[in-house]
Amino acid sequence: MPDPAPSLPQPVQDALQRGNLVEAIKLMRADTGLGLKETKDALEAYMRGEQPAGGFAPKALPAGAPLPAQVQEALDQGNKIEAVRRLRGLTGMGLKEAKDAVEAGGIGVGQDEEGSSGAELSPGQVGGSNRIWWWLAALSVLTAIAFSLLGCISTPQAPVAELAPSGKLKAAINFGNPILAIRLPDGSPRGVSVDLSNELGRRLGVPVELVTFTSAGKVVEAVRDAQVDIAFVAIDPVRGADMLQTPPYVIIEGAYLVRNDSPIRRNEDVDQAAHRVVVGNGSAYDLYLSRELKAARLVKAPTSPAVTDVMVAQNLEVAAGVKQQLEADAKRLAGLRLLPGHFMVINQAMGLPKGREAGARYLAAFVEEMKASGFVAAALSRHGIEGAAVAPPVKP
Repeated sequence: MPDPAPSLPQPVQDALQRGNLVEAIKLMRADTGLGLKETKDALEAYMRGEQPAGGFAPKALPAGAPLPAQVQEALDQGNKIEAVRRLRGLTGMGLKEAKDAVEAGGIGVGQDEEGSSGAELSPGQVGGSNRIWWWLAALSVLTAIAFSLLGCISTPQAPVAELAPSGKLKAAINFGNPILAIRLPDGSPRGVSVDLSNELGRRLGVPVELVTFTSAGKVVEAVRDAQVDIAFVAIDPVRGADMLQTPPYVIIEGAYLVRNDSPIRRNEDVDQAAHRVVVGNGSAYDLYLSRELKAARLVKAPTSPAVTDVMVAQNLEVAAGVKQQLEADAKRLAGLRLLPGHFMVINQAMGLPKGREAGARYLAAFVEEMKASGFVAAALSRHGIEGAAVAPPVKP
């Protein structure tokens, strides 16, 4: 996520850092009076590192300025709902601000100068005694619009037959990535992927079976063969050939580990013919470095957690993997250090077997809601995960 802009209110920044887009939208609208769609678009642009086209404040009408022609046209026809809608679309004003501006702009058809009603009014016209009725109607229309705009973070009806065809949700949990899951002393899994699996099962109304693995490669095989219903894997074009994947829910870093006396000081120094790089077989690092390294040679460890032990045992030059795993290895084994920074950023997503397109659409919406509601951020915090960030929202 980009550094907070000075013009963004601190409570809004805090909500975005927690991954709660809905709360950020509410706080921003309360602070600025900006319309719902305009606020959502501005904050999403901010989270992408872009400058919001309209800034973070609604366009104000100059004091005494006439209403725009298309707004006045709707007002002259006695349709204040349409006038408010047009004014909000042109300026980004909130509902109350647009209503006040329209009411100050003229008197609709069917009203005399004192506000008393003349002939029978159409639903879009306002006579003095009908104001409450009209604004109740307007509120219902605008509420419907608001729910429509927020639909991108609402989960559609669950296709249980595709997500849990056996009557239970079989979720693949990979112990090879400590960001996602770890094994407790009693053998049970714990982590953000476990929390997401249990929440999905709760929403589907089915029991959850956690199927554990020690490597990402085995997880991908299980998804490909439909032995599990969902999995938590890094987004990669190779893996995308064997499964359907959601947008990312969390972003993690891939790092290099070397010996303290190694001449390698930077990530850019690794790709040399004299260097051998250990990766977990079938891991995201294996797939990525197989494409990117031109001179260095890859050595495959059976799992990602084993890369450092293989490097030390075979006297190899570099180990590559999850930054947090390598940090733990450097504390466990003396004489090792991490290179600064990272050589890749990994987008972690949920995956499911091919041919389950309805399930994939539901999972995509589920992931976006879990990010926007703060669920993912809370899970990372609860499990003490550092160095991983909630992925930014993705438009449908």
